[in-house]
Amino acid sequence: MLRPEYFHIGSTPIRLPVFFPSVSSVKTNLSPAEYVSVLCSLSKKQFLVSAYDLQNCKPDEQSEVYTKLAEAKANGAKVLMDSGNYESFWHRESDKWKPADFHKVLSTFECSFAFGFDEQIPPENRDDHLRTMHARYEKDQSIKDQICIIPIVHGKPENLPGLCSRLVEITSVDFLAVPERCLGDGIIARSLLVSAIRDALNTTGRYIGLHLLGTGNPISIATYTRMGADSFDGLEWCQTCVDHETNFLFHFTQADFFMNQTDWVNMEIPFLAKTLAHNLEFYDKWMDELAASVHSNRLDEFCRNNFPNKIYEICKEKLGWLDD
Repeated sequence: MLRPEYFHIGSTPIRLPVFFPSVSSVKTNLSPAEYVSVLCSLSKKQFLVSAYDLQNCKPDEQSEVYTKLAEAKANGAKVLMDSGNYESFWHRESDKWKPADFHKVLSTFECSFAFGFDEQIPPENRDDHLRTMHARYEKDQSIKDQICIIPIVHGKPENLPGLCSRLVEITSVDFLAVPERCLGDGIIARSLLVSAIRDALNTTGRYIGLHLLGTGNPISIATYTRMGADSFDGLEWCQTCVDHETNFLFHFTQADFFMNQTDWVNMEIPFLAKTLAHNLEFYDKWMDELAASVHSNRLDEFCRNNFPNKIYEICKEKLGWLDD
């Protein structure tokens, strides 16, 4: 089924494929409020924030973020709110962070759309699992009906295609998400499963958007796009430094080796801010070129030109890619 260039999540249009730089209090250098400030100051077109982090900001930061999110949305940015379960897990507060907490944040802060409050350890029985996801979706959607809820599907790899297609049939959603870590052990297995999920979603008779949670590596984004995924989020933009020439990610402190690749090298701003801007400029360019290749039927050419030859040849062999 043909992937549309522009897709509406509820009433909000986005161009596919799309990458949402994630904001999180886990394994990052700045506070969530500081990252939101950076993204807003650079007028980013879309980004992801965590409901858990919004709830747990310091009072003065919470007020600032509230204002910045409202301004960003008013200026056309697509703000995706995550349920916060990732952060609550790493902060060891999973037992304290409940759907009611998420709903409070969802009803208070501005966003364009939101992931549902996902059940990360779902029932073993398939029907019970589907009933749980359906009930969660209905409750989440009722909190703020003008905001589209995107369900997150967890499960064993072999069950995900059927769970995804059946959930679409039950809920009539247009977009759903799967954590990348649920897809298998390596990128080949994960890519093949993305293809299987895409095939299952196509049986619904309409194009369903597929988001992969926690995917921020440029090579992975392009590979999964080739296999049928549409949307991604990740922390790599603020955890690493990207080499614009090779498309590889390096340790954040090694940004000195690559900073002269953009005009940010000449800016009188702190090292960290300069590196973040350097990375975001890369992701904007990467996604624009990736999208252009998708919608001009040149995706294989894009991958061939931007992947190391050995990686591209492995993809051809293991994933059945054929050159344009």
